[in-house]
Amino acid sequence: MLAKDAKSTALVENLVQSLPTHHDLYLGDSRQVLEQFPSDSVHLMVTSPPYWNLKEYPQAEGQMGAIEDFDEFVGQLARVWEHAYRLLVPGGRLVIVVGDVLVPRRRYGRHIVFPLHAAIQEQCRKIGFDNLAPIIWYKIGNAQFESSGNSGRFLGKPYEPNGVVKNDIEYILFQRKPGGYRQPTQAARALSVLPDTLHRECFQQIWTLTGASTKNHPAPYPLTLVDRLIRMFSFVGDTVLDPFMGTGTTNLGAARWGRNSIGVDITPSYVDMSHARLRGQNPQPTIEIHDARR
Repeated sequence: MLAKDAKSTALVENLVQSLPTHHDLYLGDSRQVLEQFPSDSVHLMVTSPPYWNLKEYPQAEGQMGAIEDFDEFVGQLARVWEHAYRLLVPGGRLVIVVGDVLVPRRRYGRHIVFPLHAAIQEQCRKIGFDNLAPIIWYKIGNAQFESSGNSGRFLGKPYEPNGVVKNDIEYILFQRKPGGYRQPTQAARALSVLPDTLHRECFQQIWTLTGASTKNHPAPYPLTLVDRLIRMFSFVGDTVLDPFMGTGTTNLGAARWGRNSIGVDITPSYVDMSHARLRGQNPQPTIEIHDARR
């Protein structure tokens, strides 16, 4: 079996990574930009929505993460998931990497967790998606505790009863558009095979991966994570869409594994960074940038 033959799968991977790909990067608000794309035109969506009112993003008019009210924020996200449902082919998946929102005591006078992942799952269910079992991503090195009055550090006695567990996990949510299952060509299937060892690592419910550097973006996910998701749920030649592109990690992962991509972001500097990262890919893919601001 090809997946169990390490030499053969390595040859296939090298071939896939040399394939030409095409990438469209859109500067604009995904709530509006996605309206122009045809239905059933995207095979996979991988994204991480902006953090609600906690992360410092470059200022751009219409920045969703700056919305003050949590329910309004969640409602605006739903507009993007509705577009996702229309754009995905039957059997296509929407993959959302998201953490719950831990609000510090200084904001409300007490610690509160807003269950963003659960709100998104319920939204997607109402839209028509099939909810599938999520993956728990344990971000290495991000476990922290906060005891009363210590603002993020655990000091004093190890049995301090006022300690609060900080976020050290994120959820990788899987939403499937019903209506059928993908039927790729034999060639696409052969080129998209997962090596046996990688398959075992990917299809387990807890992933332990180091988080990405926040130097260029306040809430990135690592390329290793994107590589896995793209290879798990798409085929060579497919189109992968990220409606909250950021610095283009999803697009880069698509280019690395023989997939085409579409990325949308409201921040000009992120579109520029995404373009630069794709230009550094070897072989260099074809890239088109579209200013879709209204």
